[in-house]
Amino acid sequence: MKISKFANQEDGTPIPLPDTKRIWTICLLIGAMFWIIGLVLWWQGGIDKTILFYYDTQRIANDPAVILSKWLSSYGMAAITVLFVLYLLFSKIFKSLDAPLTVYIYTICSFGLSGIVGDLLKEVFARPRPAAIFGSELLILSQAVTPAIPSGHATKSIALILPFILLVSHSKSLHKIIKIVIALIGIGVCFSRIVLGAHYLSDVLAGIGMALIGLPLSMLFANMVLRKAKQEQLPTLSIIWGMVLIFLTFVFIAL
Repeated sequence: MKISKFANQEDGTPIPLPDTKRIWTICLLIGAMFWIIGLVLWWQGGIDKTILFYYDTQRIANDPAVILSKWLSSYGMAAITVLFVLYLLFSKIFKSLDAPLTVYIYTICSFGLSGIVGDLLKEVFARPRPAAIFGSELLILSQAVTPAIPSGHATKSIALILPFILLVSHSKSLHKIIKIVIALIGIGVCFSRIVLGAHYLSDVLAGIGMALIGLPLSMLFANMVLRKAKQEQLPTLSIIWGMVLIFLTFVFIAL
């Protein structure tokens, strides 16, 4: 991960921050693309409906894809935060786990900001859920009643994994494996919402776009916090961030 020069501090060693210009540009462009595709699919309607009805047979049969989707929808995000907490704990012992500790505050801010903005946009767009449109025509395996777009699960699961995937060096095999695992879980959470009939494909794409656009904004906020801290404080701060992730784990399990 490239590190940019840090603003001068009167005392203590400044915390190195990532060189984010390219990351931010890519996130904003790809995020906007996901949003545009999602809105076009919503306007077009046919593809959303076709995919939704395609999985109805599997929902009725309760096949393995549906069973896995139920687990991912309920516990996928909790599994991601558990992995992050375990990584943080073991990084105190094993030198190979050398991800920058700042990635944890980026993760928390990414999840918080993208999740809040996404939930606000739900109310702005006020798109009805599939259950409200099709009623008894479909078997819907979700009790959610909030507006549909963007998908909250898609927004928050992708917001959780983006900082680690984009900001942690992938030169080591272990990091590559961790990235693959959390990416599969995050994408699985997104896909599960379609399989369960909770969301349209367009809702999920908009949610992914929301997380991508939210990352640069959340990093701006996190960098403001980090500029007021010193590198010597990172071990203590990482414990606080780890406790926040543990709290998020229990929140996800309770939902």
